[in-house]
Formats: sequence, structure tokens, C-alpha cells
Amino acid sequence: MRKILMSLGIGMSILLTGCASYQANSLSALDPECVREYPEMNGMSIGCKAFSVEDCYTYLDRNVIAKGYQPIQLTFKNNTDKRYVFTTQGVSLPCVSPETVASTVHTNTVGRVTGYTIGGLFITPLFIPAIVDGIKSSNANKSLDQDFYDKVKQQFVIQPNGYNKTLIFVPKSQVAPVFDVSLLDEETGKRKSVGLSIVN
Repeated sequence: MRKILMSLGIGMSILLTGCASYQANSLSALDPECVREYPEMNGMSIGCKAFSVEDCYTYLDRNVIAKGYQPIQLTFKNNTDKRYVFTTQGVSLPCVSPETVASTVHTNTVGRVTGYTIGGLFITPLFIPAIVDGIKSSNANKSLDQDFYDKVKQQFVIQPNGYNKTLIFVPKSQVAPVFDVSLLDEETGKRKSVGLSIVN
């Protein structure tokens, strides 16, 4: 009987320790139908797309929409000789920090370890996945935090003939189909604003 329990415990540890992970793709270029040129900012092409649940799993490995946040991808292709500065303060929608959103979709490291540890009181080998999965869960959360931070650039310079892409997180209750983005002309210190329509 003891051998059976040991085998069962080891088998469970092998099956269960692979659960905690973070695997997300890099942001891709938006489809042409999501990108427009704006006469208010001659030479600047801007793309705008709201993520679906499928997009969330592809690019964020988590359904942040279910947690109340709508990711919107923005792209900028600067076909001018000017340098423009983007900041989330220049977006008319309320933008939530990547750290705040990431914390809502973290893997529950304590809960996972506790579950295995309780099982380990009855089947000793379950202490092994408690340790392994705890480490994997912690590492997954660190990877998630870094990836969200990298993708949600809150400020950057759009260089002449440069291309930039970023995400913003907006509370679902405050998403509007049309919103403004204001870019700072670094040379003149003046802002130029355009109204963007969200493509789903």
C-alpha cells in the first residue's frame, strides 16, 4: 500500500508541477484595417485595436478582460523628420499601470503551495511538487510582471521614420469607441491631438 501511495504521489507531482507558467507572444504589427493616416498629424500613421479574449491569451497569456481591464494596442509609424513623444497622460482614456493589472492575474503561489502541502501530510511525495510548483509559480509571476511592463510602455520617443507599438490598459467600464491621443512635438514643444476609433 505504501508503494502505491508513493507511486501515486510521484505521478501527481509530475502531472501537476507543469501548471504554473507564463508564455506569451510578442506584440505583432496590426492589420492594415486598424491603421490610419491622420491629416492633423501629416506623416504619422496610427493603429488602434482592442484585444479580444483570444488576443489576451496570445499576447498576455492571461484573460485580463475578465478582471475588468480592456487592453488596447497602439502603433505609430512616423514618416516625418520630427521626433514625437508619447505618454499615457496624452491619452484621453484612463490608463491603468501594468503593475496594477499584472497583480490581478498573478498565479496564486501561496494557494498552490498550501494545497500541495496539505496533500503532503497524507501522501509524503506531494511535498516535492509543493516546492517545485511554488518556485515555478513565483517565476511565472516575475515573467508576467516583466512582460506586461515591457509591452505597456508608458512613455517613449517616436523617432523620425521610426515605428513603435504599445499597449494601454483601460477599465472596461470607461472604454469609449472614440478617444484622443496627444503627441508632443519635441522640437516645438507643441502637442498635436488625433481622435482614434477603436477597432475590435
